[in-house]
Formats: sequence, C-alpha cells, structure tokens
Amino acid sequence: MRSSRENTREFSRGPEFKDPRKRSRMLDAEVGQSIRYHRKRAKMTLMGLADRLGIAYQQVQKYETGVNRVGAGRIMEIAEVLQIPVAFLFEANNGEAADGVVLSASPQCADVETAAQQRQLLTWFLRISNPEKRKMAVSYVGSLVERRDDRTSEGIESA
Repeated sequence: MRSSRENTREFSRGPEFKDPRKRSRMLDAEVGQSIRYHRKRAKMTLMGLADRLGIAYQQVQKYETGVNRVGAGRIMEIAEVLQIPVAFLFEANNGEAADGVVLSASPQCADVETAAQQRQLLTWFLRISNPEKRKMAVSYVGSLVERRDDRTSEGIESA
C-alpha cells in the first residue's frame, strides 16, 4: 500500500514522473529538440554543427532525436557554436524549462511573448562582436527604459 505522500507526489507531478528514468529520457529528448530548433534557427546544417564540434553528423542526429544523451561539456560546446546561453538548450515548449519554469532573466517576464522577446534580444546582443557596437546597443536600450521619475511626472504612475 502506498503512503499518502507518494500519492500526493504522483498527483502533483503527474504519472509521467513516476519513473525517474522515463523523466530523464524525456529531458534528453527535449534537450535534443532544443538543439535542433536552435541549429535550424541559426541556419546551420546538421553537417555544419557536426564539423564545428569535430564529431560525426550521425552523433548530432542522435543527440537531436534523444537517442544519445548529451554530456555537460558537449552541451557547453553546442551552446557556444550556436552562440546562445546554455540555459536555452534546456527549454521545452513556449519558453518553459522542462520542469515548467519560465526561463527569463527577470520576474516581470511571466508571459511567454515577453520571455521570447527577451531571449531574442539577448541572442542578437551576443552576436555583436564589436565592443563599441555593444556599448551603443546598451546605451540605446537604456535610453528606451522608462525611468520611475519620468513615469511619475507624466501622471502614468499614481502615488
């Protein structure tokens, strides 16, 4: 007979998390799908990614289909080649991590669209190789930010 704690755990997580090995395989498949998504988004072929990583394209294909598990070091290499933060490879659908947590840099980004825009902005920023252009981008975005003083003086924010 199962304890009420076990029943509660299964109910709160759902039946798919009953077997930790199954959850691990699901995560492997989600990471693989994410690798494929970001590779295609970077307009890179399977062979192109494999060449940059120094491995056979079949190995990348196995990562993407979830057949083979991707090691931590390889995940870091893939993120570097694709010029994305490592955390992006752990995203599942709609900008959520595999455990359902929205991946965002700030708590204000609760909606999926804002989180997606935030990731896109970060991806573009990381592709700027010129340090002067990066400074200009930061300065420009900073100029767009509504300052608390500006919002209060315009009557946007009530005291």
